[in-house]
Amino acid sequence: MRKLFEYCNDKTYDLYLKRVMVIYQRQNQPFTNSTVIYAYLSVVIHYIFVSRDKDEQVLESVMKLLGASYEEGDKQAPFWAILNREAEEYADDLLLVNGTRLEKVVTNEDIDECFDFLEWSVGQEPDEEKRYLELGEIAVNKIQFFKDGRKRLEMRRRETGGVREEDPGFIKKCQRFLQEYTPDRIKAYLDRYVIGQDAAKISISAAVYNHYQRILHPEEDLVKSNIILIGPTGCGKTELIRRIEELVNVPVVISDFSGIVATPWKGRNKEEALLNLYLKAGKRIETAEHGIVFFDEFDKMIPVRNNGMGMDINQELQGQMLGMMEGTTIDVPYMNGSGNDTVIRMNTKDILFICAGAFEGLEKIVRKDMQKEGSLGFHSNLLDRAGIEVSEDNIKVKHLMEYGMKPELAGRLGAISVLHGLDKEMMKKVLTEPEDSIIARYQREFDYENHIRLEFTEEAIDVIVDKVSKLSIGARGLNAVIHEILEDALFEVPDMDGIRQVTITGAAAALEEAPEYTIER
Repeated sequence: MRKLFEYCNDKTYDLYLKRVMVIYQRQNQPFTNSTVIYAYLSVVIHYIFVSRDKDEQVLESVMKLLGASYEEGDKQAPFWAILNREAEEYADDLLLVNGTRLEKVVTNEDIDECFDFLEWSVGQEPDEEKRYLELGEIAVNKIQFFKDGRKRLEMRRRETGGVREEDPGFIKKCQRFLQEYTPDRIKAYLDRYVIGQDAAKISISAAVYNHYQRILHPEEDLVKSNIILIGPTGCGKTELIRRIEELVNVPVVISDFSGIVATPWKGRNKEEALLNLYLKAGKRIETAEHGIVFFDEFDKMIPVRNNGMGMDINQELQGQMLGMMEGTTIDVPYMNGSGNDTVIRMNTKDILFICAGAFEGLEKIVRKDMQKEGSLGFHSNLLDRAGIEVSEDNIKVKHLMEYGMKPELAGRLGAISVLHGLDKEMMKKVLTEPEDSIIARYQREFDYENHIRLEFTEEAIDVIVDKVSKLSIGARGLNAVIHEILEDALFEVPDMDGIRQVTITGAAAALEEAPEYTIER
């Protein structure tokens, strides 16, 4: 065991551990599952040298963790909660991150064999005095942390009151969706409501289709492609996800990342999105674990550059997000209504994450990189003056890393899509062409309540587009501008008799005149 610790300090303990395990097996002491036990012991021993103080990097600590890993009946081993926490804190440590997946495969029998193997390995110590000393230590620790149930480190699983309901019809629902929708049909649905942004639509449509394929064919181990959408405010990022939410039959949660922090005592916590996913799934855990989470304002978690503000908290949050997107089991606090805290254990491996943000200043990083590579050529001075727009052709993962995103997290966002700001012509199309445009909604409102037609002249449309463009918030400004124009009509019309049409002229849109009312005589 002493040699194992020495090798661990040299970062070669895994090779030594494998070699010793092979010798152990050759002496007719086979493991039930040597691969699992090797991976499990590696995580336990590695954890000792990552997180523990120097004086705790001893055999006793290993034995304590093995004892804490033992489960019996309704008792949940606290080691997994410890490991999940450490994997979030040390998100760059792939051994810890990947180790969290062992929770579903390590059994009590495996832990028994870990104890037996350690006892044998300590018995190989050539120095008799050291050998007996360590064997005695193992004997004491096995009693203290393993055999004696009263002293075993353990944590009773909180009663969940049926919160882990399964949905027997979930797979059938997914099969029905794929019978009707291909990536092309998903995009066609989005085309009905969102103007332009074809690259983002294609990326999202393919990811959603692949998400269903992963649900129906888990044995194929298909790659999950989390998405990051980059684009200015009001270009349609959130609207695309709202339409996906309407289309799919898996739960979708839209969460604004600007208020989410790493610590549970300040602001909203990242687990809130998973809790909302669980509730939206009707408290069916299988459905929730195959949902879609959309994090808006995702760039707000990137540390503020230059002045270092928020570095620690944002770096911690990025590390936690890495574990979540990679796939880990997370304890999600849930109030069941009786005043008692309940913990829902959710595995995020099969949840599709779509992240979006404006990433202001990213274009400077892209332009600098293009100039360095010489790809701007003699046009560089012109582009310096006019600016350069981030696009699918020039954006790379390294640009996100330079912006402040951890490399491992950037790597988990497999598909990068860029949405472009809306010019006046695009804004006019957004205002008039989609089936559920702002104008169409107000027209339905006038027609539904009072059977009145609402019409906008071409001049009025141009005035509205000019107003919204000056706000510099994209399509998000449309509703506010139009509501201001229609405010008087919405108040007056219900009390007026005989009105059959309200016409918004250019002057009415500019708030220089009242709307025109057509009265039936």
